Amino acid sequence: MKIVTWNVNSINARIDHLLEFIKKDQSDIYLLQELKCTNENFPHDAISKINYFSYVNGQKAWNGVAIISKKKIEITKSKIPNFENDENARFIETEIKLNKIKKKIILICIYLPNGNPIDSEKFDYKINWMKNFNKYINSLSEKKQPIIIGGDFNVIPTDEDVYSPENYKNDACAHPQTREQYRILINNGFTDTVKYFIEGKTNWTFWGYRGGGWQKGNGLRIDHFLTSSEVTDAIKKVKIDREPRGWEKASDHTPVILELNN
Repeated sequence: MKIVTWNVNSINARIDHLLEFIKKDQSDIYLLQELKCTNENFPHDAISKINYFSYVNGQKAWNGVAIISKKKIEITKSKIPNFENDENARFIETEIKLNKIKKKIILICIYLPNGNPIDSEKFDYKINWMKNFNKYINSLSEKKQPIIIGGDFNVIPTDEDVYSPENYKNDACAHPQTREQYRILINNGFTDTVKYFIEGKTNWTFWGYRGGGWQKGNGLRIDHFLTSSEVTDAIKKVKIDREPRGWEKASDHTPVILELNN
């Protein structure tokens, strides 16, 4: 089974890129973030024509997450259960099955708040969101629930995960409070799959548009797959596919692919 996470940075602006990638990649499931459209304006027909089903938690002009699947699935949640007053579309959850794991796996797609600038309510919202998310994940972990979390976390886990730590010392993605909440999540028994399954220290998933970041190789690692121990044991391969970032009018993120033995 192959699962992909990708912040497409406007689904309708990048629909041709997404379709091209899916036709070539043929993964079972795609977790998409930053749709920037409502459910009604999502390109359901285009996805259907390539024989995939789409499930959307959209929002006008901002945010938005979706799951695209070869097989029909059921969306179990579209809000963090203990944070249902959140007005933003940043969370969508389903369940999948692997033959070698007895319990169903909870598969979660998130688009975690950016939080900049750090001296604003946006940063407060980011930390509050992470705390509520961690509380929910902890409740699942206590039940020994197999989990996969994929998405744009807007978290630079350590200084090794950015081309220039000095440039990001005042950025919400690398702030000590952000990293603390991420470590709390990891300490629930999750594996940061890109870190542990891909060699090298420049495994970036995002290159900004300003200053020629892509051309200079100035990237960040902010798109993650986290897996609970049962799922980690089933991992066959993890890959960052840089090719789509080099396409014309590309998203500033590139796909991360998680391949599991089934």
